[in-house]
Amino acid sequence: MRFLLLMTALAALPAAAATLPPGYVDDRSCKICHRDQYLPYQEVGMARSFYRPDPGKAIEDFDATYFHEPSRRHYEMGFADGRLTFRRYQLDSGGARVNVYEQEVDWILGSGHTSRTYLFQTPNGELYQLPVAWYTQTASWGMAPGFDDAEHLGVTRRARRECLFCHNAYADVPPGDDHHWGPHTYPTDLPEGTGCQRCHGPAGEHVRAATGEMKNVEKVRSSIVNPAKLPPRLRDDVCDQCHLQPSVALAGVRRFGRGDFSYRPGEPLADYLVQVDVDAEGEAREERFEINHHPYRLRQSKCYEANGRELSCLTCHDPHRKVPAAQRAAHYRAACLGCHQVDACRLDEMTAEAEDVDGGDCVACHMSRRRTQDVVHVVMTDHLIRRRPGGPELLAPRRESAPVLVDVEILDRERGSRGALAEVYRAIAVLRASASPSAVDHLAKMLPAAAPPQIDPYLDLAKAQISLHRFADAERTLLGVLARWPGHPLAREWLALARFQLGREDAAVAELRELVREHPGRAEPWFNLGLFLTRAGELEEALDCLRRALAARPNMAPAWYYAGVVSGALGRPDDAAAGYRRALEIDPNHDRARLALGEAAPETSTRSTLGITP
Repeated sequence: MRFLLLMTALAALPAAAATLPPGYVDDRSCKICHRDQYLPYQEVGMARSFYRPDPGKAIEDFDATYFHEPSRRHYEMGFADGRLTFRRYQLDSGGARVNVYEQEVDWILGSGHTSRTYLFQTPNGELYQLPVAWYTQTASWGMAPGFDDAEHLGVTRRARRECLFCHNAYADVPPGDDHHWGPHTYPTDLPEGTGCQRCHGPAGEHVRAATGEMKNVEKVRSSIVNPAKLPPRLRDDVCDQCHLQPSVALAGVRRFGRGDFSYRPGEPLADYLVQVDVDAEGEAREERFEINHHPYRLRQSKCYEANGRELSCLTCHDPHRKVPAAQRAAHYRAACLGCHQVDACRLDEMTAEAEDVDGGDCVACHMSRRRTQDVVHVVMTDHLIRRRPGGPELLAPRRESAPVLVDVEILDRERGSRGALAEVYRAIAVLRASASPSAVDHLAKMLPAAAPPQIDPYLDLAKAQISLHRFADAERTLLGVLARWPGHPLAREWLALARFQLGREDAAVAELRELVREHPGRAEPWFNLGLFLTRAGELEEALDCLRRALAARPNMAPAWYYAGVVSGALGRPDDAAAGYRRALEIDPNHDRARLALGEAAPETSTRSTLGITP
């Protein structure tokens, strides 16, 4: 009878909104047997981390507009006919809106407990982040992290897989496409929220075992992961897969050959990810505090060091439940009293400024709330447990700023890579943030010694060499890559770029023509082929290539600009002006488009591009 009830319940589930990777099931299947965990989990931030815009879930003030002084841009967001639309514009000297850019929002990232950011998807499946965010603690709009300067990326910052890894359940992408240098594209339908299986592993076999007519209890239990029953280190790894991030400025590196979506609970995290820590100029590591620093700070606590890993995230947090605000002080106090005695508290010795602290609220004294350095509009609980962590200065407003990094090292020396391979990972962590000449030289030196059998680090080296205009070095690196991995599309594309810069333009054009025939979905090869053909004077084909790039990625401002250039050369001034104008709508800082528009359409360019005022 139980089997029939389970099968009936499974059959009654609505069709899943997203295709799922092999071995995974619709999380709603979990509710059938685990209702007491599933239902309260829906209120936890992880379950609400990613979703389609829904007027019923709105918490934002859509009547408010936001003006960003450094870039002199105005922002609006609002629902119309059930669709959420983003709008950005500037004002000319007469108060009219110019450089207007509108974009429908496809996804909201963030539960809204502290903030929400907004994404849109291009026709080729890429996701891009919009530059504004809603900050719940202040009930106000502001620039999303990394956008608070005059030259920010606007609507062209791509949401890469390593970012989505921690903000949602796994997407169903073709095998191999989730490797670092694979295409950062996603299906139209995606999971909504970081579901049960990110912590418990793929549940397909578990559901089959639980619904079979001849159920074997041990098989049912062994077919799913219960993090609480794992050894301490593997238990912590389940949380650390997303929450242990020593520095947002320099992300860890996936193990070469591992896909972004390949981690499974119960395996050592070090087999999947090489985490790094950094030293920043003028700042001690123990004073760095970022929004995703919960385990990183906890590990610096004497409480953590003293109890042999018995203290973990699960000591205080049930991941299935959000503790009501009125119960939090008592809830966390109970966790503290698991080790500490009541009479050990020295509240009476505290300074006069802290005399109003509730003696029953351990967290308020010893895990102060503090403003984060990377998301400056947000304050979070600091998980570094200290006797006297600080006072009001921890909440003081601060400006967004980028740290100056002076060193990087492998975080976990015991389980991390060693020797030459560790040096390769260190160099690549730096290069994926910026093309540092010293890091390129170090990687080139260490790669032969480490000799990793995967393609990833060799592509990292080639990409950095191209970024630094070391085109002859890049050509040698890429020829070596193609000798070992014949036909690799990214290596072929970059080889064409290097050869074009080295003066072998015909060979570059021929390579890209063949590449776009074989792989027509990517925007970059079409764009680069359009540029090469423009240089060669083959303008009609060049314009067609640029339009194909824009069909895949309509927010590609350089492609709009060059489409304008080519259209003008072909004697089509209206099309030229339209291309320049669209480039400016996407990127108001595109100076060449502004000047070109002034020449192509002088009667309209003044209002469109000059005299911008607040």
